[in-house]
Amino acid sequence: MSKKEDTMSEVGGERVPAMTETEETPAVTGKEAPAKAEKKGKRALLVFAALFSAIALLAVGWVSGYFSIDRRVRSLAEMVETVRRNYYEEVDRDTLYDNLYDGLALDEFCAHYTEEEYAAILAEGEGRNTGYGLSLLGSEARARVYRTVYNSPAERAGLESGMYIFACGTDGQPLREGGREEILAFLRANDSCVLSVGYREDGSDARTVAFSRADYLASYCMYADSEGTFRFRGESELVLERVGEGMSFLPADTAYLRLTEFDGNAAEEFVRCLEEKVARGRKHLVLDLRSNGGGYMTTLCSIASHLLKGAEGARPVVATAPTYNGGYTYRADGNDYATYFSDDAHITVLADENTASASESLMGAMLSYGTISPEDIYLRDGAAGPRTYGKGVMQAHFTASDGNVMRITVSRVYWPDGTCIHREGIRAVDAAHAIAAPVLPSEEDEFLAALF
Repeated sequence: MSKKEDTMSEVGGERVPAMTETEETPAVTGKEAPAKAEKKGKRALLVFAALFSAIALLAVGWVSGYFSIDRRVRSLAEMVETVRRNYYEEVDRDTLYDNLYDGLALDEFCAHYTEEEYAAILAEGEGRNTGYGLSLLGSEARARVYRTVYNSPAERAGLESGMYIFACGTDGQPLREGGREEILAFLRANDSCVLSVGYREDGSDARTVAFSRADYLASYCMYADSEGTFRFRGESELVLERVGEGMSFLPADTAYLRLTEFDGNAAEEFVRCLEEKVARGRKHLVLDLRSNGGGYMTTLCSIASHLLKGAEGARPVVATAPTYNGGYTYRADGNDYATYFSDDAHITVLADENTASASESLMGAMLSYGTISPEDIYLRDGAAGPRTYGKGVMQAHFTASDGNVMRITVSRVYWPDGTCIHREGIRAVDAAHAIAAPVLPSEEDEFLAALF
């Protein structure tokens, strides 16, 4: 199978060529020229001999190909057909194979996608999304917003992480109250919605918002300081715009930058936020990686290039990933920390149990080069204690000739100092700080409030 760009997230990268190329056999066409009878007979004999030879060669090729396949694969194909022909109810061949493909998932990060599913994942990985841009928390009976994608219809309508959804409906109709499953079913079934939302569980602050499914450019960064809050807006091109008042609790010399994924235009957005920090005269940075599940290794290398204080050389190592084929060394795109930070600048990193993969690798690179120390990390004290997720492995996608795609774990990932945090995560050891805060924030983010 062909291989695409490596990723540490749930999403893929660029389209890849098929596993094999197919060739069409040229058709024999034309009108036979007049000839004498004996010549026709000889020609017919030659044509018959050629056809017989071709058929024999094809048969030999098929037989040799068939028996060159692992006997267990042949047996599996035979069993599939046996089930399809003999099961007492009709069996859909695609469903049957999907179940078999799923059986190839050797860990929770492996997966199988159809060609259509993978195409949608590619588009989302490039930041070209379609929908509401809204996800709900899965662990509560009440409908509660887990996340809204920046610049999505839901986010632009005013929905934020931590909000409750009390009721739903369509424009001009009375809203219906319901729990998480009822709200989720409504959103899936409708292309536009009116929602009653608020941060207080009793609904005393409820307000109504309306929005529709749409195509949109997803954004992955936001910037704030004590005087203003900025997010990326735009339909064909994203521009950093002021959207609200600042975070009054932030010190006057400190900027806040939240990075939600390592996808799409995240690297370009990250640089733009750093430029805004410098332009607005902020020295220090609070980098918020809470609930950032990772993304492209290439995006990680681009973002890391601005954050490696003690690194030497034009392209310092960000991570290594040994494989059976030798492995990969991932290097930063550059090394320009001094462009955005002074020698006495201080970076604080926020993380939680959903900070995973490329996010953990970015933290690891910053720790390895002395940009931050453990005491600069603030972790949410969750059910498993104060820690990050612990995903220190990398996946690659392989495409078969029929368009089906397998995502397979291909390597452990190591920080520049040789550390691998797989299954362990970054924990509140040494001087790292543990913050008591809920999974989702209220209108006043308890995590940030505790920090300042």
